[in-house]
Amino acid sequence: MNNKLWSKKTNKITSEIESLLSGEDIFLDQKLFLFDIEATIAHINELKAIDILKQSEVNKLKKSLNVLRTKYQNNSFKLTPDFEDSHSAIEYFLINELGDLGAKIHTGRSRNDQVLVALRLYAREALMELKNINIEITETFLKQADLNKNLVLPGYTHMQKAVVSNWGLWFSSFAESFLDNIDLINHTHSWINLNPLGSAAGYGVNLPIKRDISTKELGFRRKQLNTLYVQNSRGKFELQIIETLKQSMLDMRKFCWDMSLFLSQEFNYLTIDDAYTTGSSIMPNKRNPDVIEILRANYSIVSGHYYELENLLSLPSGYHRDLQLTKRSLILACECTIKSLKVMPDLIQSITINDCVSKESITNEMMMTDAVYDLVKSGTPFREAYHQIKESEDYINDPIESIKQRKSVGSPGNLQLSILNRRLKKNVLSQKRK
Repeated sequence: MNNKLWSKKTNKITSEIESLLSGEDIFLDQKLFLFDIEATIAHINELKAIDILKQSEVNKLKKSLNVLRTKYQNNSFKLTPDFEDSHSAIEYFLINELGDLGAKIHTGRSRNDQVLVALRLYAREALMELKNINIEITETFLKQADLNKNLVLPGYTHMQKAVVSNWGLWFSSFAESFLDNIDLINHTHSWINLNPLGSAAGYGVNLPIKRDISTKELGFRRKQLNTLYVQNSRGKFELQIIETLKQSMLDMRKFCWDMSLFLSQEFNYLTIDDAYTTGSSIMPNKRNPDVIEILRANYSIVSGHYYELENLLSLPSGYHRDLQLTKRSLILACECTIKSLKVMPDLIQSITINDCVSKESITNEMMMTDAVYDLVKSGTPFREAYHQIKESEDYINDPIESIKQRKSVGSPGNLQLSILNRRLKKNVLSQKRK
């Protein structure tokens, strides 16, 4: 099994070179194997359409591929380092099962477009999983926003107390941000949903491959037309996908930063379930928000994969073996993002507001702006009112009243949660239709 698809009989390869060339492929391909089988079945139908395969041969090949799928799912067929990659594993299985018929399977394609189509299918599914998680996160933030919209807390700028705010504003700020992430996921899903299969190694093949068949069967929006551009887009599309992942991770990082502050003894605005904290190995008094800190750190992991990939892509047109490493960046970034975000809904749900502490943190100075606008409403120019109140101490107000007066759209006194809920519902319904 150590013979490579491309090797000559006299070709000898050392284990060191083999390890360098294969890298992590066989382990990463475990995420792609079922997609590779799915694309191979579509390719079989294209070969049938141009009379390369007979119907009886198609039936045998599909039956064997379905057997392989089942064996892989129940762990009776394993991708091991004996195989160079998932593509050679599929070909090996078919040849072992069907002899010369299995050897026909690679007709009209290259491992270049074979890996590209598997990666596209993987990325498409990962983006839909990411969308579902973003929907769940948004829903949880909106529930917390509605539940806590009447509880006050200081609003901060420059990490200094600024004006009176409420927890509804804080929770719904993240809800709207994750809603925007869903819009971005939808755009990216559509943008990458192009069929690369049939482009071979970048220059087509000497067969009239009917690419519309695999495009339709695999659910792509359209063919990616120019065969050289298919190769040039490897890495380019992955960058856009990881950039989309980063947006959700960036919001999560900001949320975790806030949580780290608000959970500290100095703020003490919030508590969370003990499941998200750990004890100290030396200090019995400590409960540390380790889960939140790891989530915050994981943004750097995904961002690192982005820059790793971006630096890799300093290449001329066409395929280069460097592009093998794009697979690693994409898959590891997707895995880290989805694993991290899956923790978020239950974490958000576990948040309890320490209302008394939060309310006691409001100071009279934070309502100076309210006093300014009271003068403005009576006809005083804003800048004159600003200076009058700045030199005065006559601005004592009620924080609840302060919020009620803040009626501009999207502010603490006018959160417009119904609009955010409608946006969420629209995304939920569109997801169910897919």
